[in-house]
Amino acid sequence: MFTGVSEQDQERLKDIINQLFTVNYLVKELEREKYFLARRYREQLTQLFQFLGWDVVFDDRHECIFVASREAIHRRSLSREESVWLLVLCLIYQEKRQELSLSEYPITSIYEIRSKYETFHLPFVNKTRLQELVRLFSRYKLMESLDTDLYSDECRFRLFHTLQYAVDTDRVERLYDKIIRYDTGAEGGLLDEMDEETPAD
Repeated sequence: MFTGVSEQDQERLKDIINQLFTVNYLVKELEREKYFLARRYREQLTQLFQFLGWDVVFDDRHECIFVASREAIHRRSLSREESVWLLVLCLIYQEKRQELSLSEYPITSIYEIRSKYETFHLPFVNKTRLQELVRLFSRYKLMESLDTDLYSDECRFRLFHTLQYAVDTDRVERLYDKIIRYDTGAEGGLLDEMDEETPAD
């Protein structure tokens, strides 16, 4: 499958493959060298992942690569707070990307994220949890902090196009509807259902 590939490129491809198995995404903006190497060996990587029962998407339009297990064995079960955070980011991403050119990434801030929580009458996360969420979603190539002070309302984040693959559009719309309908303080309400319905790729 990798016949004719130099030993150096084989080692670099191993690193790329392991990363894709771990976090599912590769973003040109963050890792240009890896991205271009993966594109150079697109055919071989596609064959490998398909042989293993995984789908691979080379999204040239949004300059990212996404892999997913057909049996969904790669899916991470999100906590309620993680589910809400992901939904809020997806909603902000969808709202903002309509106003931008394809080459631009939507930029949001703590103020905007907090305001979206308030719109849905959801309690915002505490400082410790905020750090954990930013760290987790940065690791999965979904967002990137542009400022160091996470506790400032002006702290900005770049949202990556990989958010399109984290949760499908239909699920985002269903969860959005639940936020509108449910009393979030009620037992068995929105947050309990989000535990069951929001696996992330």
